[in-house]
Amino acid sequence: MKPAAFVHHAPRSVEEAVAVLGHVGHDGKVLAGGQSLIPILNMRLASPGHLIDINRIDGLSDITVQGGWVRVEALVRQRALERSEAARLAQPVLRQALRNVAHPAIRNRGTTVGSIVHADAAGELPAILALTDGVVETVGPRGAREVPWEEFFRGALETSCGPDELAVAVRFGCFVEGTGTAFLESARRSGDYALAGVGVAVTLTDGTVSGARASFVSVTDVPSVVDLEAVLGGVEPGSGAWDAALDSVVEAVRGHVEPESDIHATSEYRRILVAELTRRALAEAARSAHSTRAGRPAPSSSVQKVPTPRAGSAHSTGARAAGSAHSTGGAEEVTVTVVVNGVTHTATVPARRLLSDFLRHDLKLTGTHVGCEHGVCGACTVLVDGEPARSCLMFAVSAQDHAITTIEGLGTEESMSPVQQAFIECHGLQCGFCTPGFVTTVTAYLDEHPSPTAAEARDAISGNLCRCTGYQNIVKSVLRAAELREERKVPYAAEPAQRHTTSSVVAEEGSA
Repeated sequence: MKPAAFVHHAPRSVEEAVAVLGHVGHDGKVLAGGQSLIPILNMRLASPGHLIDINRIDGLSDITVQGGWVRVEALVRQRALERSEAARLAQPVLRQALRNVAHPAIRNRGTTVGSIVHADAAGELPAILALTDGVVETVGPRGAREVPWEEFFRGALETSCGPDELAVAVRFGCFVEGTGTAFLESARRSGDYALAGVGVAVTLTDGTVSGARASFVSVTDVPSVVDLEAVLGGVEPGSGAWDAALDSVVEAVRGHVEPESDIHATSEYRRILVAELTRRALAEAARSAHSTRAGRPAPSSSVQKVPTPRAGSAHSTGARAAGSAHSTGGAEEVTVTVVVNGVTHTATVPARRLLSDFLRHDLKLTGTHVGCEHGVCGACTVLVDGEPARSCLMFAVSAQDHAITTIEGLGTEESMSPVQQAFIECHGLQCGFCTPGFVTTVTAYLDEHPSPTAAEARDAISGNLCRCTGYQNIVKSVLRAAELREERKVPYAAEPAQRHTTSSVVAEEGSA
């Protein structure tokens, strides 16, 4: 499954991006993280003639907490927002929801704004924008707009953002002091789209509810909010009246949502499920509000810059010069300079070349395996600036200015990395097809969590599918790798030192 040919545009400013969008109209799509867009392109569910890649635009990577808002710009990755302590203090439900978005490898590339503009009612972030009375900021040829969430979402996968407009930021509202939040969802498997989900906020004043609201995932056509103050107002959580009030909430929610039946669950099952999740979430949010009833201190104003790639990540004059060849005029073929396993490669490839194919066909690094090509199986996982990412959901041109590490860059037969050694010792592989994706994923995970429990290890590998070994030995491999790293006193190992080696390659005929 490969995307159809398209013209790649790499504007350097918002104004240039808007100009391109105005020129190509409905035949253009904006590329930021691409974790929703690229699977659609790979499966040929959409074949736009033009892709407007905004990743080279400076000034769209800030998280700002100010004036009762958490403002997130268009190039902020979901993991960056998830890790932001300033954002968590100002609006806790953001992190609560983000932890349910797919897997870390997807959140490392996916953008918050892109997820909201995609407007999938099965997505967590559109629901949170609604819950927090959020706003979408757009820029178009007629100037800038601030669109309230209820005006922004028009239908399934449909927004009020025009084809010549660019969403540059979203703002999530902050709740008043004494508010607790919770987010719960139920999915058949970790990282899957939720069968049903709910985000809630409960405000307590003098021990009783003075405000309550909920928004939903996967059970409405567009994000929606139900105000529960009329049902819960004046009720003390945990009192005799609380359970009766929650029963009334269940009925209100079941009447509000309009889920559809599909192969995963019937409409009635989803209706029952989301009502029960709402009951539990409200109880959890009320407990959170109790714990902060003295009043959560108002977060100080702050601007968080999203970290730039680590040293050795091709942020050099040469790499920038190569990237500058991508003019806003667009091209179906692009020249990219990428650092892979410490070696700088320059290549001219079709703009539609997936990073997975670039590694395998153009650089002959066949250790990266290709499975589903829509981001589910994890076999193609590589490290981008030390973070796991699906190489089938990333174009080679998007690797410009980044350092890529594949399985070949983690060790050799004579000098294996701790993770590779552990997989051998603990019989964590059989056919080996999924193994490169597991090894890269686990390598990065142990850099951040050097001493995981078995439960944490199982959660860490939940985004990678194995068809033959079974996860028990893979979990053992993760734990053994942690021991080996400690024994060897391994430093950060996901990114090999850049060697003074260059390589020029030419795209293989027909490999696109």
